[in-house]
Amino acid sequence: MEGIIDLRSCLQSWPYDPARNVRIEHGINGRDIILVRQPMGLEQYEVDGRRVDGVETVLDFHLARIHGIQPTPAARVFELTPEECGAFFDEAVVFYQRLMVLFRVKDWLRAERDAAQILRLLDYVRQHAQCLEDRLELEPWRPHLTRIQAVARVLCLLEKKQYREVFQNMADTLGMLESFDDEAPDHGMIERVLIESIRVSLTVLPARNSRADTCFLQQGDYWQIHYQGQTAFIKSMRGLHCLACLLRCPRREFHVSELLVRLLELPAASSAVRAHRRQPGNGNQGIASGLNDGIPVLDAQAKAEYKRRLSELRLELEEAEQFNDPDRATKAHDEMDAIAQHLAAAIGLGGRNRKSSSEAERARWAVTKRIKKAIQKIGDTIPTLGHHLSASVKTGYFCSYKPDPDRPVRWKF
Repeated sequence: MEGIIDLRSCLQSWPYDPARNVRIEHGINGRDIILVRQPMGLEQYEVDGRRVDGVETVLDFHLARIHGIQPTPAARVFELTPEECGAFFDEAVVFYQRLMVLFRVKDWLRAERDAAQILRLLDYVRQHAQCLEDRLELEPWRPHLTRIQAVARVLCLLEKKQYREVFQNMADTLGMLESFDDEAPDHGMIERVLIESIRVSLTVLPARNSRADTCFLQQGDYWQIHYQGQTAFIKSMRGLHCLACLLRCPRREFHVSELLVRLLELPAASSAVRAHRRQPGNGNQGIASGLNDGIPVLDAQAKAEYKRRLSELRLELEEAEQFNDPDRATKAHDEMDAIAQHLAAAIGLGGRNRKSSSEAERARWAVTKRIKKAIQKIGDTIPTLGHHLSASVKTGYFCSYKPDPDRPVRWKF
């Protein structure tokens, strides 16, 4: 703060009082600054000024970049990297901090301006961020900021004693139906009611979502899923087991047969088999209703052999692709498809009424359907995770989870 205020004089003349620790000063250099008195010193916020590469804000800097790009048919769409989005986030936090201080000194005009600036920042990131996570990360702020901006605008009208517009905005924009005396309105009461409506937003500083606490845990008959500060408890379903398998091994491609063999271990699959065995006319044949009636139910030894063979085929496929041997890769694919057919029948996936060109195709359809149903269920409770999984989980004969390499998610299982 050297050259802006006399720091020693300011500290000596302004003892710390938490109830009166904010004010706006006219600096030595002619600029207004916001000062916050702390027990051990001062915090300073600029009201205006050039700070980022000769411009006032990070947003202004990137807007200048866009305007400097020559529009040509071959020009790449302008995108923000994760690092650039991080700079936007940091700037948004600073603006939000200043916004909170401006409300304390009742500078409604500048408070409305800062809220509008953060909303423009959110719009810009949502439009230009490379990663879906970056586009969504700041969105939980939007309803708070929209209301803060509206309240600041009404407080500006109140300061001008434009009571008709104040009451109209309180009812139409803020949905506040409190009754006030139009003839002799209580200015102080109206102000307190407005500020109280956003008190929580003005006391909790937004924090960036942590990716260290994401989890996908099975707990009995339920899955506990935590992502970006939100938690969901979802009743166990086969699609969640498939998703967990993909999330454990990001970027690895799983053939549907590899996912189906894992479903064999689920209690639900065993229950379905036992229920079918009790159906009249089944006798002791031990046949599961599924994609292809007549295929024997798998015992523990058969399951182990399928797992072993799938591991061998996985290695063969990787070697074939490494050495560019398409014939060997095709044979491995065909055998995996055949295993998928038998496993789907044993588990009971697919249903009898669907017409398909092959049993392997029906297995692919069944696994895809269950994974997508699980993602939809997650998205109903945690929308940001639903968007993330929809964008990063691929289904088909081979399924995979491929998050953006610049924004990896570290799952806890």
